[in-house]
Amino acid sequence: MLFIRDYRVIGDKGMWRKCLLMAICCLWANQGSAEMISLKTAYGTAFNAYVAGPEDADVGIVLAHDRWGLAQEAKNWADRFAQQGYRVVVADLYDGRRVRDALMTKEVMAQTDPEWVLADLNGSLNYLKKRQRKVALMGWGYGAKFLYQVASDENADIDALIAFYALPSGAQQNLEGIEVPMLGVFAQRDRNLSVEKVDEFQQVMLRLRKIFDVVTVDADAGFVNPQNTSYQMSASNEAWEATQQFLKRYLIDD
Repeated sequence: MLFIRDYRVIGDKGMWRKCLLMAICCLWANQGSAEMISLKTAYGTAFNAYVAGPEDADVGIVLAHDRWGLAQEAKNWADRFAQQGYRVVVADLYDGRRVRDALMTKEVMAQTDPEWVLADLNGSLNYLKKRQRKVALMGWGYGAKFLYQVASDENADIDALIAFYALPSGAQQNLEGIEVPMLGVFAQRDRNLSVEKVDEFQQVMLRLRKIFDVVTVDADAGFVNPQNTSYQMSASNEAWEATQQFLKRYLIDD
């Protein structure tokens, strides 16, 4: 109180406002501004992506959105990671198509070429690797399934993988190429992906000598995104904390 009263005495309210504005600007600069940019795939094609966080961050994260596409919730998660000091890229895997309801999500997913999805995700990864020393892949549902494929490529330069309510498809030999720590976050009441299936997959990963941590929450699949009827804030917060701990354990140097 004394500090503020002294400023009023000398009559320099403008200086106080300028100092406050400069402090806010410095804080924002350290976090990095968020924006939509255009990136290139290895094929030379362009795709749009939401980018947030400091450009000189030590760790980057490629986020793969769920069935709702590059909606606000995916951007919100990118912003949350940016506030933690990560550089984040969320590719628009739907190439500008927006979905309005659950039925439309099925139509758009069916119309989206998996090869181009992989190309966009790899393009996002390559963008981050130009500046970031370490990069993690993270996704939900629809997007997470493709991340297993990206990680299984022997040329993939990544350091961790986080997948929400999704397991990889394909032969076991494809999993042998994944050489990074993985975190699987699952819903205990997932009607399509039972706890038994998750346990079986974890046993396979153990036999392959892979690091596959599992977190299960008391919720239905899709609990992270408010656009889903299964959204559950407490479960989403629990998953966020588990994600933070995993990243700090494997990507943040002491």
